[in-house]
Amino acid sequence: MAVRVLIGGDIIFGRGVSQLARARGLGYFFEPIAPLLRQADWCVLNMEGCISMRGTPVPKEYTFRAPPELAKHLRLAGVSMVSLGNNHSMDYGALALLDTMEHLWQAGVWWAGAGANRTQAAQAVQVDFGGLCVAFVCFTAVVPRGFPAGARTPGVATREMVLPTLQEARANADALVVIPHWGDEGRTQPNAKQRRLARLLADAGATLIVGHHPHVAQGYERVGQAHVFYSVGNFIHTPRSRRAREAVLLAATLDKSGVREIQPIPLWLEGGRPLPRAKGL
Repeated sequence: MAVRVLIGGDIIFGRGVSQLARARGLGYFFEPIAPLLRQADWCVLNMEGCISMRGTPVPKEYTFRAPPELAKHLRLAGVSMVSLGNNHSMDYGALALLDTMEHLWQAGVWWAGAGANRTQAAQAVQVDFGGLCVAFVCFTAVVPRGFPAGARTPGVATREMVLPTLQEARANADALVVIPHWGDEGRTQPNAKQRRLARLLADAGATLIVGHHPHVAQGYERVGQAHVFYSVGNFIHTPRSRRAREAVLLAATLDKSGVREIQPIPLWLEGGRPLPRAKGL
């Protein structure tokens, strides 16, 4: 049995995207890409911010949040799961993060990389596709002050939280997909820290590693038995540079032997939304 997984980049509700959402509706962002997403067995994107209109912005340069209705639009578009393991999920505090998880739950969208406490934040999402079990683990290596989950407090998962859990997650699944938020913004090549961390993840049993945070696409390489795509770039965003408007939707076919096939599908961000540059999967 084989499973087709799609992994995309950052959903960023900054000023430009928020203005487009008010003018054109949330469904506008997914119209060109939804048919592609719905063909996959499982689709994961990075929710770069909270889905809530409550809470207070934390003192940082950029804070992002999306309206609660976004959650149902994600599901309608074919998004199965989002990563909340990033440096913006707690932009409006713990209350807004808890709202985010509730809205996703109500919409039928899974998440990983954040939780009501440290244990939940580091927990893998294990999906049984009826003959193939795949575990998904998300976390952030870019950690603002006050963002990590505590023993009894909500927050995001960090590398220190998830590394001890990976071997067990891999032992209970046929494949382990790790989605880290890492790297340097605007850099098209992974840095030394990414490469060292990729080695740690591979040694812990990762089958596929797909990252984001740089807001541009970065390269692919094999690290041990793991396939590593360091950054897929943006997904919904209004960046200024041409390079940041070029992104990737990574299609991977998984089976019991590991990764059978990888296909990077090029995307172009126009008007804040992703347009596929290749047909089909």
